Amino acid sequence: MLAMAIILLGNSTFAQNTCSLLDNYINVKNALVNSDSKAAGTAINTFYEDVKNEGSFTQKADLLKATEKLSKAGTNLEKQRATFKDVSTTMWELVKVSDKVNQPVYYQYCPMKKAY
Repeated sequence: MLAMAIILLGNSTFAQNTCSLLDNYINVKNALVNSDSKAAGTAINTFYEDVKNEGSFTQKADLLKATEKLSKAGTNLEKQRATFKDVSTTMWELVKVSDKVNQPVYYQYCPMKKAY
């Protein structure tokens, strides 16, 4: 029975550091809202590394792929914003099923980009 509990704990579907991922995601979002491509680039790199170094969770492959695409946008603000929607959608999938989030999170629609 103990072995089964260890196996179940080892196959967690949630990111252990969901709050850290969420904080880094919000840093990217804020930099993009403030039209600060340099700060966005820095925040994107931090977020990408955080996702890459996180243990296994259900959305990891999708989030890693979206974040990698976002990191390839460089410091081009329009490209950063255009690719951010995939990251947002995947982050929402992670956050809405996680029991590790300790703050309210809202899924908001951006009419400018016609995306959440």
